[in-house]
Amino acid sequence: MSKFVSDFSELVTQNFKKYFDAYDRDKIGRVQTTDIPTLVRLCGATPLETDLDLLRTTADPDERGSCDFKAFCATMKLAFQHCVSEVEAKEAFQVFDVERKGFIAPHELRLFLTTMGDALSQEEINAFMEDLSSEMDMDGNIIYSDAIYKMTPEMYR
Repeated sequence: MSKFVSDFSELVTQNFKKYFDAYDRDKIGRVQTTDIPTLVRLCGATPLETDLDLLRTTADPDERGSCDFKAFCATMKLAFQHCVSEVEAKEAFQVFDVERKGFIAPHELRLFLTTMGDALSQEEINAFMEDLSSEMDMDGNIIYSDAIYKMTPEMYR
């Protein structure tokens, strides 16, 4: 087994392989470099738009237009290097939950996502908020423990 493949648990590697194989349209053990952003996100990573070129270059350093599974796993290792753990995500949400009620208002999260760190685009924020709609209470507040679980890649839980 290659070094990068062995960096992940067998279950995580199987998950990567399932998505990789689904995008291996010609069934030759390679996926198109243009599919890397989609595959990385399907596998649970949430790279910033600014990181996508680095991920594509990692997957396809020779610019052949495709990569094999070993290169894809190296890309996934890089993609997960900047993922936050459940603990870190909880601490970030608690900045807005000063009363420690376990939820935050959507407008507070939008403000944070547009002004702090690497600000997200409106399109990214809208998609993120839509994804979190199932994690809201009856008043429309985001129950962040549920949201964190949903957002945290399996390997960081």
